[in-house]
Amino acid sequence: MIFYFGSVLVVFSLVGILYIYEPIMISWIKYKLINQNQVLAEIKKIKQQNSLTPTPTIIPTVSNTPEPTAIPEPTPIPLPVADSDEFKIKIPKIGANTKIQANVSPYSKEEYLRVLKNNLIAHSDESSLPGKGKGTAVYLFAHSSQQGVFDARENPVFYLLGELESGDDILVSYNGNLFTYRVYMEKVIKSKDTDYLNYTDRDKEILILQTCWPIGTNWQRLLVFAERI
Repeated sequence: MIFYFGSVLVVFSLVGILYIYEPIMISWIKYKLINQNQVLAEIKKIKQQNSLTPTPTIIPTVSNTPEPTAIPEPTPIPLPVADSDEFKIKIPKIGANTKIQANVSPYSKEEYLRVLKNNLIAHSDESSLPGKGKGTAVYLFAHSSQQGVFDARENPVFYLLGELESGDDILVSYNGNLFTYRVYMEKVIKSKDTDYLNYTDRDKEILILQTCWPIGTNWQRLLVFAERI
């Protein structure tokens, strides 16, 4: 009887572990199948598209005396996006590509869980939006301090943030424009630590990404810091 009861407990434990860690395993397999050389080529192509400028045109004038012709200043062409009003993040190295819900309170559990359970990334309303310049920070999170292990299962988008290294690029589309951020630092903090929600660097426009750490637990938080380039 004891042996039977123990066997049932083992089976239920294994099923529970598989249930919790299924998204992690799927994300890890997809990550291992990513061709990193193709990733670098994709990032290079996107940057080239985003740096295109219109060809200046010369406006002819009709006059007996030649006059200087005004040539308009070239202006950057925003990166074409499917929906210009969408807020999105793409991290080619780990295959992350999803929408962001702007202006979510990191202190309202009801509000952010509604966003995170739809596999969206939440943008903290305590932080800035992309493109605001040096001294500002964009804070994005996929898991928050009051979530449990089963809640964290609902949003695996950032599970592989730990694979990012200094020099890796993160692409954010906002308001019809593309913003590129480059990773320069990582920190592991306590799960209840909210100090970095208001963190800025006066010399940089930065992006901060938050997820649970170690992967598959809710014990701590991993923060990835990237600078706009």
